[in-house]
Amino acid sequence: MNRHTTFFFVAITTLALAAASCGPVSRGGRRSRGGGGGSSGGEAAFTSQCRGDFGASAAANRFETFMGSVWEFHQAATRTQQTLLDACQQMGRALELPAAQLDGAGPDGTRAVCGAVTEALRTEMAAIREGSETTVELRTRPPHCEARFDAYADCAARCDVDLEPGELELRCEGGEVRGQCSAECSGRCAVDVDARCEGVCEGRCEGTCTQRGPDGSCAGACDGTCHGECVADVSGECGGECRGSCSVEWQEPYCTGHYDPPQVSADCQAACEARVEASMECRPGEAELVVSGGPGPDVQARLERVREAVRVGLATVLTVRERVQRLRESGRAVLAQLEQLPDSVRSVGVSAAACSAGALADLRSSLAAVSVSVEVSVSVSASVSAGTG
Repeated sequence: MNRHTTFFFVAITTLALAAASCGPVSRGGRRSRGGGGGSSGGEAAFTSQCRGDFGASAAANRFETFMGSVWEFHQAATRTQQTLLDACQQMGRALELPAAQLDGAGPDGTRAVCGAVTEALRTEMAAIREGSETTVELRTRPPHCEARFDAYADCAARCDVDLEPGELELRCEGGEVRGQCSAECSGRCAVDVDARCEGVCEGRCEGTCTQRGPDGSCAGACDGTCHGECVADVSGECGGECRGSCSVEWQEPYCTGHYDPPQVSADCQAACEARVEASMECRPGEAELVVSGGPGPDVQARLERVREAVRVGLATVLTVRERVQRLRESGRAVLAQLEQLPDSVRSVGVSAAACSAGALADLRSSLAAVSVSVEVSVSVSASVSAGTG
């Protein structure tokens, strides 16, 4: 990337972040509906020039794309943290924590509530295991999150008018392409099952699993019933999700890593990566505790509280954990670009000086929310898995 491109990318990203707190702007200057923000005192830096129609130039197209992309990042950070707070509050009620510990008010509400739940889970799990022959096993089916190709292609075409979504070539870096294949699939085929699996069970194994993931889900052979996806090598027809390559055009493809489109400029690539990560769809998984060994009456009450807490909230916590780890990475990449604000940004008709302070405040606020969500979602899930086995 040359110096001019870098300057332009930094500038429009900064201004897009600032405008995010004013509400997303669509073409024609209309404000999109939707609430929520998360701005941290940056509103004073915004002027009416941060909101409006930026014209039809290439610079304006890119600017509007960044504005929409970063607004979605901003919204995703706020929405995901609220989802995590709701899940922790549900788990806390199941654990019979005092209402005062589950209020969730204030800027540190999510951390406080989820921290109380984490400590309660650790205490309960330790008491269950201490001096007892009870064996507790955590069985989970991990969430399924998709950063869709079509969403990326549409974003890239809006950002760069010389691109057609159907002609965009995408490489998947750090992962693999998955989707539906109506012809020959070469690689692996994953089929949803609630039955025996002759391949690798990805999900919850009702029986003995030869290998488990860090979240407690099965990731190996299941001697019993697999509740999740059964993954097996294939070279031919796949009745489920194809993972590898397809002899014809993919249907609803997505990348488990990051998109690498060689035809897209670096600034549009950054904007669209952030947009796709923020708007990716996640299908929640499942989580349950399986108990064996005949717990005594002194342990039974504790066990029921923990089991109910896992049932009502842990699957959501695991979904949040999956989302925010990806959000944090894309957010940090944007922040790394905000080193200077060049005069060339004035070509889009917005005062850089008026918007830059608020932009940095908004981005840092959003990233702080994401970092908290990463921290507490990991702690909550670890407090359960550490006490099992």
